[in-house]
Amino acid sequence: MPLLAMVDGVRTVSTLQSDEQWQSLRTDVRAGRCSVRLPYCGAVAYLRTSKLGVRHFAHRAASDCASHPAETGQHLYAKNIIVQAARAAGWDAEPEARGEGWVADVLATGGTSRFAFEVQWSAQTRAQFEHRQHRYAADRVHGVWFTRYERSVPLPRRDLPVFHTAFAADSVTTVVNGTAMPLADTVIGLLTGRIGFRTHVATGQPAITQLSCFEYPCYGCGRVSLFWEVDRKIIDGPCGTRAEIRHALIWAKDRPEARPDVRRRVAMEADRLGVPLANLGSRYSATARGSYTAFSCPSCNALFGDWYLREYVMEARAEDAFLLVKFSGGGDRIEQPHWCRDAGQGQCVDREQAAALTGGPDLVPATNRHR
Repeated sequence: MPLLAMVDGVRTVSTLQSDEQWQSLRTDVRAGRCSVRLPYCGAVAYLRTSKLGVRHFAHRAASDCASHPAETGQHLYAKNIIVQAARAAGWDAEPEARGEGWVADVLATGGTSRFAFEVQWSAQTRAQFEHRQHRYAADRVHGVWFTRYERSVPLPRRDLPVFHTAFAADSVTTVVNGTAMPLADTVIGLLTGRIGFRTHVATGQPAITQLSCFEYPCYGCGRVSLFWEVDRKIIDGPCGTRAEIRHALIWAKDRPEARPDVRRRVAMEADRLGVPLANLGSRYSATARGSYTAFSCPSCNALFGDWYLREYVMEARAEDAFLLVKFSGGGDRIEQPHWCRDAGQGQCVDREQAAALTGGPDLVPATNRHR
């Protein structure tokens, strides 16, 4: 059920015809005043409207045409949404477009950029996605996939955009970064850059470091000192994505507790509490069979082994016997590949890739975007 046909030799998209144009064309076809044939196979076509209200063309004689395989009404409905959305974004859009070794459900063209949108109605393996995507890339076309099989959606990748798609009676939605949105909005977002791939969650501002402080009595001299544990680093991106790095290191040589900004912040709490800070530096441990960055008593220099501190931390947390501290610091980005959607608050900063990648900061070169 193609949307594209040759009407007296002119490429014509059914869904782009007004009510008057469609009715006039139907009248002319019935009166034999014009010729309607399907491209690629040359078969005589007639005009139809699907149960979902989508105008389209069809073979006059039933056949198993390799150029125009059978499609469901929902597939046809989704193709129409993509065509209309691409045009609303200022791009040229043609259904059932063909290139070197590929056939796209909809091809959107803007400047020198081309997007092939595929509504993948049947199940497809990762290898099949990769193979077909390679054909598009070889022809300098950005392939974008909408699949109804959630398990077919890979982890976010710039070179393989695949989005889970759900079909209702009169709507089609896609899931972008965990958020369901209309298919039309997804298409427009991709073409205008309001949806773009990001390798990191970043706001341009420092992350939030969350740490816990514990008062610990030395097993050697009995004096109490303050040791600390960095729990996590958090960034909430403008797109609504939260990225976290959780820390629970044991016997580590490089640990976030040793960061200068963390030490300064903990020292403030120690002064406020009137408790001396535990020492933190490289120490040898027979239990760990080597040296690592460890806490020790500031009075007698006894080693506070990570294994024993871990047990102490678990008990202290269970009894809520610790001090939670949050402050800005620890870098301004956390690696987490995602499809970043501007929902009114902007998008994650992508300064490293913006200048380096030929595809621009997301999928579409800025000079080729149509608004």
